[in-house]
Amino acid sequence: MKIILVCEAVFPENKGGLERWMHWLGKSLSNYGYEVIYFNSKLITEIRDNIEYFSISNREWSYNKKGRRSIFQSFLFGIKLFFNLLKSDYDIVYATQAPIISLYFIKAANLLKSRKKILFVEWVEIWPLKYWQSYLGRFVGACAYKVQISSLKIGDRKICFTNKISMRLSQTIPKNQVMKLPGIVMENQINLETKFTFRDNIIFLSRFIEEKQPKLAIDTVINFKKLGWNGIFNIIGTGPLLNQIHKYVISQNAETYIKILVNISDQDVKEKFNSSFVLLHTSKREGFGLSIVEAAVQRVPQIILNYEENLSTELEIIPNLICNHLQPSDLIDKLNDAYVNQERYFKEVQLWLEKRYPDFLGSKSVSIIDKEIRSLIG
Repeated sequence: MKIILVCEAVFPENKGGLERWMHWLGKSLSNYGYEVIYFNSKLITEIRDNIEYFSISNREWSYNKKGRRSIFQSFLFGIKLFFNLLKSDYDIVYATQAPIISLYFIKAANLLKSRKKILFVEWVEIWPLKYWQSYLGRFVGACAYKVQISSLKIGDRKICFTNKISMRLSQTIPKNQVMKLPGIVMENQINLETKFTFRDNIIFLSRFIEEKQPKLAIDTVINFKKLGWNGIFNIIGTGPLLNQIHKYVISQNAETYIKILVNISDQDVKEKFNSSFVLLHTSKREGFGLSIVEAAVQRVPQIILNYEENLSTELEIIPNLICNHLQPSDLIDKLNDAYVNQERYFKEVQLWLEKRYPDFLGSKSVSIIDKEIRSLIG
């Protein structure tokens, strides 16, 4: 069987959590015997890990000048996706929910095919009206919200990974179309014999966009420094706020202890984790929280913020480090708590890995997807 993966990919290849998961999903489905094609807009056209990458756009998808996702580029991606699907032979489409408008073009292409095509849509996030309006403005945000609600009905199966998204889907569509899967964790085997060592550094790993609040993380660390902390703050990622962040760190005379690392290798990321006592994750919005789990694999506890759209709170790795009050002073208190009580939190992460980590394995999710595909196709 031939399956087409659809993900426009806004982050450098294999760096953002969703993009890395989609590549791993494709590789895993290939191991199950599927012929896998990955439609993307990252100018990547090659065969890698038995996945045939095909860029349907002649220019890289990006953020606009306001740091928002471009509505025009979303339409352009959808139109090009439509025509490429019409020319392609396939049995299944597995698409991410973003850009949402592309789901309508997939549906249209599938309807024009001579035989039925199966469509799986992965909903990592479903934004409420309030969030859409904060992102695009009152009127455009309301329109986008209505488009999203309508698009929830597209597809044969809707994939999700968190209780909140499962509940939102079930409120709109039949429950038998909703598939809540274990998770997207890609590393099955971990070393549980790691011994505790005291660490001095702090790590931030995310896209440099407003929703991830990198400036809040920087301000928190600058104030933590005033309490006598003497480590390094490694900020890893890239995005539309990169230049702004660089200038801000310089303006605060913080270059000696705040290091901005752009697109470093996975091995380098692991090394930075291994020297850090905490992941400072200031995101307002998180669909699953892959970086949070990856931090846990390296025995690094995480400070996360209890925003409504930060769904990673469901992981409950270190509940005591979830910041509920969302004030800089509270974040500083959490940093100090994590620094002083490193061994305690190391043991808590270790316990979570032993008891809960296997619940979120992507290998389990892929197995369920394969069984559902075969039951639908017969």
